[in-house]
Amino acid sequence: MAELRKSVGVKVELVEELVKQHFGPEFTSKIAWSFARGKYIPSTLPRRVAVPQKLLGLRIGWKTVGEFSDNIGFRLELWDPSCLRQAEALVEEYNKKTDGKKLELYPFYLHWPARGGRSAA
Repeated sequence: MAELRKSVGVKVELVEELVKQHFGPEFTSKIAWSFARGKYIPSTLPRRVAVPQKLLGLRIGWKTVGEFSDNIGFRLELWDPSCLRQAEALVEEYNKKTDGKKLELYPFYLHWPARGGRSAA
């Protein structure tokens, strides 16, 4: 996947800088899910947009709000609807600062828990 990212011209440092700027200083894009370890691990490439979850000052896990994908163009799949404005600003600024492959935003809320009233049945 690293070769593919190099070939499409993704600017890794710019992605990480914009994630911190638009989502917050504790957020990162450089973590990936390790199936072998069953947890998130550091990555050299942008994979997931996440913030550490803390309990009494200790990191106990990660809250992920989206994922970078390059299998159908370079895109940010957003999972948390409350972060839509930050994601839109990140995509817009990334596309202004790069001449190569453009970043696209895909809001993807299908698995997000429904809020609101009871079912009609």
